[in-house]
Amino acid sequence: MEQMTLENGVRIIIEPIEGSRSTSTGVFIKAGTRTESFENIGISHLIEHMLFKGTNKMSAKEIASFFDELGGSVNAFTSKDHTCFYVKTLDEHAVMAFDVLTDMLFESLLDEAELEKEKRVVVEEIKMYEDTPEDLVHELLAIAAYRDDLLAQPILGTEESVNRLTRDELVRYLEERYTAHEIVVSIAGHVSKELIESVKRRFANIPSRESSNEFHRPTLFHDTLTKQKDTEQAHLCWNYEAIPANDHQLPHLALMNNAIGATMSSRLFQSIREEEGLAYSIYSYYTTFADHGTFTIYVGTSPKTLKRVEHILERELKRLIEEGLTDEEVDKGKRQLKGSLVLGNESTSARMNRNGRNLLLLDEVEPIEQVIQKVERIERNEVNALIKQVLSLQPAKSYVLPSEA
Repeated sequence: MEQMTLENGVRIIIEPIEGSRSTSTGVFIKAGTRTESFENIGISHLIEHMLFKGTNKMSAKEIASFFDELGGSVNAFTSKDHTCFYVKTLDEHAVMAFDVLTDMLFESLLDEAELEKEKRVVVEEIKMYEDTPEDLVHELLAIAAYRDDLLAQPILGTEESVNRLTRDELVRYLEERYTAHEIVVSIAGHVSKELIESVKRRFANIPSRESSNEFHRPTLFHDTLTKQKDTEQAHLCWNYEAIPANDHQLPHLALMNNAIGATMSSRLFQSIREEEGLAYSIYSYYTTFADHGTFTIYVGTSPKTLKRVEHILERELKRLIEEGLTDEEVDKGKRQLKGSLVLGNESTSARMNRNGRNLLLLDEVEPIEQVIQKVERIERNEVNALIKQVLSLQPAKSYVLPSEA
């Protein structure tokens, strides 16, 4: 793995993968909900959409046709703290694909008519989320956990915030956020010298001013929010404060998550779905930022069995706090983690994404081999101490309930 920093501050990370015939290239920008203001919520995501709508050289249709003809894929995503544009192609097409990707980033027309159309598209995307109870309960959870912080705001924005965004605001935001110090280019797979030189050339002249909009550590609350909706199921989310992405206990959190609800053999999956048949969808997951993290449990169940599900949740979590995981569960969890780490990072796109995100947000990338060594050193008492630390806190809670409930 190789890292370099251009004179203007753009960082490049390269991971050649021996024998690979594909190349994945991603451009990561520190632009997301946390870098927005309450006046322009959703602007990062709208810009992500607009950069696919045509450049000085190619129309939106020509961009789509170009990547289709290569048999490759191009896409983007926006999160709470960053945006990523990425492309994966055969190695022989990597340079031309990257050139088109950078044209999209820095030569997009941001046409007024296209902007109005795309705002309508995003509004429909917002309505789709609002019509999906499982998504809606997570949006409610963010408000219950973060209250007035920007992290409580939806990545997509609201219908009102998106509709009032103007082209001038998009241009100004691009000038403020898409700057050299806020950009990481990540490449994985078969990496040619020609591609590296192309990256250096295309990013050498990006403005190098640093942004003054830095993240601040939020306060996490434990509110409870409920919304009624025309739905058949009751949906619940419980959210606990956990640890940040650079905490040395991150492998312990991953093992804890797998044991509690992230796998089919996990305690909550077995007790609520397999033993009681009270839910089809039940899972846990953790979210990590540079300055904090959370641990979340979700269940969808019948309104009639909601109280029973909550009782089982409370019982199982209390058992975990008091007794922790067994030696057998910890050993199994370590094997699970090692397997998922290796298998999950076999593709060039997975390596590219992991390296780019970590370098952008944490300023470092730990080799997979070192992470595996940390997993192997996990001790039962360490995991159980973290379980007690996290689950002993009062959670934020959100519920989406059927209108008649």
